[in-house]
Amino acid sequence: MDNNNVINKVELEAFKYFKVGTVFNPVSLDYEPKLRINGITIQYPIRLNAMAIDPSRIAADFGMIYTPGEVVFSTQISFGVSVMLQESNDILIVGECSNKQSVIKHVCKIMSQAFKYKGGFKVIIEKYHNYRHCGLGSTGGLQAAIAACINEIFSNPFKRENLIKYLARNYGEEIDNNDELLNPVQCIGGSAASGFYDGGVLVLAGKNTVVGTGIISEDYSVLIGMPKDYVPSDSVSQFDEEKNCLDLFDKCGNTYGGKIAYNVLHYFLPAMVNQDISVMGDVIFDYRYNMGSISNCAYTYSAMVEMMNRLAFLKEKQIVDVLSITSVGPAVFVIVKNEKLDYCKEVFEKEKLDTLTTKINNKSYLIIKEFKYDK
Repeated sequence: MDNNNVINKVELEAFKYFKVGTVFNPVSLDYEPKLRINGITIQYPIRLNAMAIDPSRIAADFGMIYTPGEVVFSTQISFGVSVMLQESNDILIVGECSNKQSVIKHVCKIMSQAFKYKGGFKVIIEKYHNYRHCGLGSTGGLQAAIAACINEIFSNPFKRENLIKYLARNYGEEIDNNDELLNPVQCIGGSAASGFYDGGVLVLAGKNTVVGTGIISEDYSVLIGMPKDYVPSDSVSQFDEEKNCLDLFDKCGNTYGGKIAYNVLHYFLPAMVNQDISVMGDVIFDYRYNMGSISNCAYTYSAMVEMMNRLAFLKEKQIVDVLSITSVGPAVFVIVKNEKLDYCKEVFEKEKLDTLTTKINNKSYLIIKEFKYDK
C-alpha cells in the first residue's frame, strides 16, 4: 500500500491558482507522435455525473491526482470542435467560448509539451451550450475534445486511457477576467471518458481508470432540469464554497465508502452488463438520498434539498429508472422510458425547471472531417 492509498484531508493551501500550460503530472506517450493530418473536426458528447464511489477522495489531494471514482452517463448533447495546425506558435480561438480562452490555451499547451510540438493551433468551437458550472462537465469536455483532436492529428500517440489521466491530472478551470491563470478544480476523468469510450454508461475507479462500460437502449430518454432561479457562479466562487464543504465529502466517504463499493461491484456493474437501468438507478438513489450526497452538494443551490425531496417520488414510484443531480448540481436529471417522458416534463416544469431532452450516447466522439497532411 503506497501513500496514495491513505486518505488525508486536503490542505486548502494546495488549491493555488496556476499558470496556463503548467504540467504537474506528465504521462508517458504510448507511441512517437507522427503528423497524420493538418486538422480535424469532431463532435463531442457531454456527460452526466451520477455519483462518486468514494467521495472522501475528492477531499484528498496527492499532487492533483484525485481518485474518488464516478459513474457517468454520456448524452447526445454535444458540441463541435475543430483544431488545425498553424506554422506560427500562436493559439487562435474562434467560436462560442469567449469565457474559456485560458482553458483552451492550457490544453493546447500541455498537448504541445507532450508531443514536443513547436507550432500553433487554430481552435474553432461550435454549438457550445450556455449552461455554466451546473454539473454538465462542459469544461472538462471542452478540454478533452481539443486534446482528442490534437491526438488524432499526431496519430494518437496517447492511448485513450492515458490521455484521460494526462488531462485529469493537469486540469484547471477558468478564472473570470484572467487569461493567464487557472483554478485547480478536482478532476476525476469522466468528461474525457464519455467521449473516448463507446458506451452510454461508464464506471471510473482508482486513478482515473475506466473499469466498465455499458449500453443503454433507445427505449430510454434523458430529461435534464435546471432551476430557473439559478444564478451561475464563476469557477472561483463555486470552488471557494466547495472548500468549506470538504469535510462533508470526507465524512460521507469514510462512513459509506465500503457500502458504496459493495453496491457498485455487486449491483451496479452486473446491472450494467445486463442493461438493467432500474437497478443502476437504485444504487445511485441510495447514494444521493440516503448517504447525504444531495445535502452535501447544496452549497451550489440553496433550495436543492427541498427540490430533490419533492422529486424523489419519481424513483420511489418507479416512474423513472434513474434520478439524480449531476456532479454537485444544481442540474437534475432522470433516465426514463420514452412513454413516460412527457409526464416527467410536466413534473419538472411544476418545479420551475428549464428542461432539456436528449438521449443516451453509446458511442465515442464522432469524427466529422479530416484535413489531410501532404508530405
